[in-house]
Amino acid sequence: MADEPATFAPLVLCDPEPPRAPEPSDDKLRLVFGDVTIALAAETPAVRIAAIVHALGAPS
Repeated sequence: MADEPATFAPLVLCDPEPPRAPEPSDDKLRLVFGDVTIALAAETPAVRIAAIVHALGAPS
């Protein structure tokens, strides 16, 4: 490898595009745990869903 010439590539930097907000949807996400059913918006963040599922599974 020492005999091979170094190869360089140009680096182009630009501002990243801002993230787009999710489009509202009429879709619902239903969580069913025994006889408890919770309807959430399809845009509900995964961390919120995980917190609800965790709370449902916790001993009372």
